[in-house]
Amino acid sequence: MKRKIVIIASIIIMFFSTSAAASSVSINSVDVIPEQPLEIDIITFDISGLASTMPSWVEYDQFTQNETSLQLDLYVNRGILYAISDWTYSKDISPLPAETYTLEVRAFDCRLGTLEGAYTVDFTVMPEPATLVLFGLGLLIVRPLSRGKAITI
Repeated sequence: MKRKIVIIASIIIMFFSTSAAASSVSINSVDVIPEQPLEIDIITFDISGLASTMPSWVEYDQFTQNETSLQLDLYVNRGILYAISDWTYSKDISPLPAETYTLEVRAFDCRLGTLEGAYTVDFTVMPEPATLVLFGLGLLIVRPLSRGKAITI
């Protein structure tokens, strides 16, 4: 009977000390897929990280965009057992205009709301190839007009 009480007390102490202790949630990598997206591509961010307890998972996210600055806040829910665990998360976003963007991914402890880790990555969205062709044709037409020459097609 004493042994059961000690085991139950140990589990209760471990649970409460884990939820009150400072957590550790980190981001290991952020991959942009495709690596060089076009204006027409749906962009996927694949994020992986570690947590000091298990199991751990992303409970929810918040995505914001301010021109070329993108921010993805991930709220990681940590388990009750002291053991390092991996977590992964994927986020799809709609196509973006051709530009260079900075993505900041931040990991928060879901229970405490504290910022635990951050990771920044820059990527460039390339113009759609058809747009480049139309731009080139436009230059071929505009250049002779600017010189006052007739266009023969």
